[in-house]
Amino acid sequence: MKRIFSVIMSVCMILPMFSFNITQVNAASAAESGIISLLNDLEIMQGDGNGDMGLERAVSRAEFAKIAIAASPAKNSVAVGLKVSPYKDVPHTKWYAPYIRAAVTAGYVAGYLDATYRPDNTVTYEEAITVMLRILNYADNEFGAAYPYGQIAKAKGLDMLDNVNANIGDALTRRQVMNLVYNTLQASSNPSAQGGGFSGSLLSAHDCTEIENADVIATANEDSSLGGDKVFTSSGTYTKGDYFNSECVGMTGTVFVKNSRDIVAFVPDSGNSSSAYEEYFVYSNLQSAVVGYRNGSFETIDIPDSATVYRNQSPTSYSAIKSSLEMGDTLYVKKTSGGSIDYITYDSGSMTGPLKVVTNSWLSGLGATSSTTVMKDGVKSSASAVLANDIVYYSKNLDMVFAYSDKVTGVYESASPSKDSPSSVTISGVTYDIEGVDAFNNLSSSGSFNYGDTVTICLGKGGDVAGVVTSAASVSSNIVGYVTNAGRKIFTDSAGGERSSYYVTLVTPDGVESTYETSADRSSSVGTVCRLSIKNGLATISRLSSGGALSGKVSYANMSIGNRDISDNVNILDVANDNAYDAVLYKKIFMQRIDGITLTSSQVLYYEENASGEVVSIILNNVTGDVYSYGTANTSTENGQYTIDINGTTSVYNSSIQKKYRGPCKFIISGNSLKGIISLGKYGGVVSNLTHTTAVIGNTGYKLSDSVVCYKKTLSSTYQKISIDEAINGEYSIKAYYDKVETNGGRIRILVCNYY
Repeated sequence: MKRIFSVIMSVCMILPMFSFNITQVNAASAAESGIISLLNDLEIMQGDGNGDMGLERAVSRAEFAKIAIAASPAKNSVAVGLKVSPYKDVPHTKWYAPYIRAAVTAGYVAGYLDATYRPDNTVTYEEAITVMLRILNYADNEFGAAYPYGQIAKAKGLDMLDNVNANIGDALTRRQVMNLVYNTLQASSNPSAQGGGFSGSLLSAHDCTEIENADVIATANEDSSLGGDKVFTSSGTYTKGDYFNSECVGMTGTVFVKNSRDIVAFVPDSGNSSSAYEEYFVYSNLQSAVVGYRNGSFETIDIPDSATVYRNQSPTSYSAIKSSLEMGDTLYVKKTSGGSIDYITYDSGSMTGPLKVVTNSWLSGLGATSSTTVMKDGVKSSASAVLANDIVYYSKNLDMVFAYSDKVTGVYESASPSKDSPSSVTISGVTYDIEGVDAFNNLSSSGSFNYGDTVTICLGKGGDVAGVVTSAASVSSNIVGYVTNAGRKIFTDSAGGERSSYYVTLVTPDGVESTYETSADRSSSVGTVCRLSIKNGLATISRLSSGGALSGKVSYANMSIGNRDISDNVNILDVANDNAYDAVLYKKIFMQRIDGITLTSSQVLYYEENASGEVVSIILNNVTGDVYSYGTANTSTENGQYTIDINGTTSVYNSSIQKKYRGPCKFIISGNSLKGIISLGKYGGVVSNLTHTTAVIGNTGYKLSDSVVCYKKTLSSTYQKISIDEAINGEYSIKAYYDKVETNGGRIRILVCNYY
C-alpha cells in the first residue's frame, strides 16, 4: 500500500508563548542563529520553555504537520477548539489534531488507506520534501510515477535542499527540517499552478521580504543616535524584532523585513564571522593614523581618507570626520577578507570632565573605581598622585582617568568675545580657550576675578582653561623661567582702561611664554634665568645663579643625568643668548634629544626637584643647537639684502651682515630680523647609506636632525628642496652638513644631493 506523505519542518511543537534562548542561539553559528530567529519570529519554529531548540532530535509526523501549516499561506486556518478527529489515531483531544486537520484540508498532508495518520512516526526525507513542494503549489502528478526522485530533483532545482544533508528513507532531525523550511520560504512557487495558489516566494504569505547583500551596520550599541529598538543597515533603518541577533552587527548577508518596518532576522553570507567588527576606543588621533585601545593594548589603525564611515546613520568619509575624533570615541572597523578596511561605524564617546580636584572623593565623582587606570600628564600613574587643583577626566570606554597638572599664573588681561560670555581669556599676553563650567563661572562677569587680577589657571587635556584657583591662592606665586623680552607695552586695567607700563616676558621650562606687568624696567634681565613673583597684579623678578649641581651623562633609558633621577614628566628648555647677534632664542626639548650627551654644570642654567627628589624642570644653555634655523643661503649681495631658504621657504632679509654666504648655513633669526649667518661644517666623503634617522659615511653612522632638510643642487648651482624619501631612493651623491659633533648635541642639519 502506498502512503500519502505530508510533512513540513517543525523545529518544535511547543506553542508560540515560548521564545528561544538568545544566549544559547548565539553560541551556534551566526547563520544558524539567523535562521532560527526568522522561523521563530514567523511562529513556524520555536523552542521549549527553556529555549532549547532540540536541533538534534527527530521530528514526528505530527510536529511536521504543525510546522507545515504554520509556514504555509493557510497558517490562519487552524481551528484549535474544534472537536473533530481527522483520523482514528488522531483524537481531537491531542494537541496536534487541529494542525493535522488544517494541513489535510489544505492538501499538504494525507493519511493512510487504513484511515490512520501515524502521528508519532518520524517524518522522512522524501515525505518532508513532498509536503514542502505541495505548499509551493506543485501537484504530485507533475512528477510522474518515479517517486520520490522527481520530487527530489525539483527540490534541488529550487535550492530547497541546501544544508539538509539527508538521503531517501532518512528520518529528519529538527536541524534538517529547519534548513528545509528556511530554503522553501525563499523558493519561488509553481508559476504554472492552477487555481488559488500564491505567486512569488512563500515569504510573501508572511508579509516578509528578503534583502540580499545587506550590511548590518549598527544598533544603539554602535551608534547612540539610534533608539534602543532600531537596527541600521545598508538598505535602511528598521525596528529590531524580538529575536534579532545583535551579534550580527558588522556582517554582510540577507536581511528579512516584516511589514516593511521590522527586521526579524539576518542570515550572514558564508565567510562572515561573529567578530566581523573590530572595536577600538580612540586613545590618540595622529596626523596619519589613530591609536586605538583594544583588548587591553594599544594598536595603530591606518585608515585611508577615502574609507566609508557611518556616523548618525549617514555615510561619510574618514577625511571628513577624522579631525573631530576625540579620546574615548568608538570606532567599529569592518574589514574585508583580505584585511583592508571595508567601512567604519563611528560613535562619540562619553568623556566625563573636566573636573577640578577639590576633595578626596573625586574618583567616585567621575564614576571611576579603584581599579581604573590613571594617566597623569601622559604617564601611567595612580590615583594617589592626583593632587588638589589638578584637572581630571574619565573615559568609561577606556576605563581610564586622565589627570593634568599644568597651571599658569599671570595677569588676567582680557576676555573674548566679552566678559559676560567669555569663550577665551588672555593671561599675561597668552590667549587660552575656556573649557568647562568652573572656568567659565570664575572668569565671567559673575565670577570673582577682574581684569588686572593675578590668577592661576588650571589647564586641561587640550591646553585650555578648565579651572581657576581661588584668588586667595593666587596672590603670590614663584615662577622660574628664562627672560626673553622686557620694556613697555599697553595694559588694560580692571575698569577696561588702557595704560602704558613696564613688562617682562618669561618662558617657563614647559615652553610656555607669558608676559607680566612690572613696576620698573627689567631689560637688564633679558637672556637670564629669573624667579618671578606676582602680587597685586605686578611682577617682581630676581636673577638666579647657575644650576650647578646637575651634570653627567644623560640616559633616557634610565631617566637619569649622572646620578640624579629624572621625572618621566620632566620639562626641558634649551635656550641661547647670542649677545653678539642680539638674539634670545629657546625651544622645548625632550630627554630623547639629549640622550648620551655628557652635560657639564655650566650647561645647566637651572633645575628643580619634586618632593621625591626627581628633577622635574631643566633649563639648558644651548646644548642641542635646535633653537636655530637651518637652510641654504642662495645669494647674498653687498647692499645688505640676503636671500635664504629655510625648509623650502625663500625669504629676503635686510641685514647689516657684510660677508657673502653660499650653501648650507645656520641662521640666527629673532622675530622678523636676520641677526646672523654661520656656515655649517661638512663631513668628509659621501653618504653611502641613508635612512630617515641616520646617514652612514664611511663606516660611521651619524644622526639626522628630526627636522633635517634635503636639497637637490641643480645644474645652475641653486638649491631645490626635496623630500627625504626622494633623497633615499634617488640616484644622488649626497653630502651631509652639521652644526657641531654629536657628542656635543649636534646633528646633521642639511643633506645636499648632487647628480652623479
